[in-house]
Amino acid sequence: MRVAIVCYYSPPQPAIASHRVLRMTGALLKAGHQVHWVSADPARLPAASLDNSLAAWIPQGVVQHGIDGQALNTKPAADNLWEKILRNLAWHMPRRFRYPDSFISWARQLKKRLPAIVRDNQLDAVLMCCSPHNQILALPVLRGAFPDLPIYVDYRDLLSGNPWNPRANPRQAQRILELERAMLGYANCLFVTTGQARERFTAEVGAIDGLEVKVMPNAADFELATAIGSTLPPPDMGAGIHLGFFGTLFPRRRLLPVLQALEVMAAPDRQQLRLHVYCDPHTSASLLEADLERVEAGVRELVVRHDYLPYAEAQRTMQAMDALILVNGGEADDAVFVPGKLCDYLMARRPVLFIGYPGEAAAMVERTTGAAWCHPYGVQDAVAATLRTLLDGRPADLPAAEEFSPDRSFAPLLDLLG
Repeated sequence: MRVAIVCYYSPPQPAIASHRVLRMTGALLKAGHQVHWVSADPARLPAASLDNSLAAWIPQGVVQHGIDGQALNTKPAADNLWEKILRNLAWHMPRRFRYPDSFISWARQLKKRLPAIVRDNQLDAVLMCCSPHNQILALPVLRGAFPDLPIYVDYRDLLSGNPWNPRANPRQAQRILELERAMLGYANCLFVTTGQARERFTAEVGAIDGLEVKVMPNAADFELATAIGSTLPPPDMGAGIHLGFFGTLFPRRRLLPVLQALEVMAAPDRQQLRLHVYCDPHTSASLLEADLERVEAGVRELVVRHDYLPYAEAQRTMQAMDALILVNGGEADDAVFVPGKLCDYLMARRPVLFIGYPGEAAAMVERTTGAAWCHPYGVQDAVAATLRTLLDGRPADLPAAEEFSPDRSFAPLLDLLG
């Protein structure tokens, strides 16, 4: 079948959503399908915002349709007064009108151009891979043009019911919920990434006539990780035991629990450890600095912050770490989230130290690294005990967890396509 994956983000854009598109594409191609990407046009994006190491792994045969330039809300700053006005409008519109998010231009371009792409390329199915969520606004136009076309929506994050992004205005929240129900009524199937997400969706949104809701988790592409490892030399991390955190820090996902565990360790033990934090130099760096101010100097000197690495280099660096760090939210609502970088971690096949509420992310770590590596908040001594096990020597690489491979994780989609 000829399948379109619709997502503003796709390689070479360095985003978790792009990684999911890439892995999903590999599974579709392996199953014998032809894949088209409908996304932002890389030629119209700033070169500095693209990741050539990710572009190098785009599979041959993918047909790319770039239909929009850089979204204004993704730019660090407006280039001129007119852009500043438009950026302000884009920011306010989802807070005052029935728009799921600020990707206004992207939704408009999809309404205008997606039906022609489907028709001209004789596509057999369309998968809208959200986020951004504004693209569901194109569903009525697509369904009107193709009454019998299989349309699937892939929610990487929930819209209504997302505990991280509640609408402050109850009336606005109700309007968005009504819009979401109306838009998803044009789809055949909705995929969510966890069982908790499906439960939350059912509780918040309710049943929609004609819409199936299936769980389709993210995937760990072990073949890709092996290929990257064979083409890039391992980085020289130097002496000592190296812990790695890769990704964005959020107010509800920060490294303070790890720092506090280092603080309770005996000084001679913790001096052998280095915590490498690969994150953005803005919000994440500020949160990290605030956490470092809350622990003693002997811990602060163990932490090294780095800027983000290109995708392939990051994957190779993960493979070089003695262990990887994953901190999720500590509240029951956070059980709905499985951070995308966990699949990158699994691909590296290194032990993962998990701290957070015991939801599905914790269960994945338990099945791969072991239950002793999973901890809730507030148990610094137990986390420290796990870190001390690294003093006995570098743990062996973990077996490839095939249950999270793309052909198994994306089986719900593959089964529908036949």
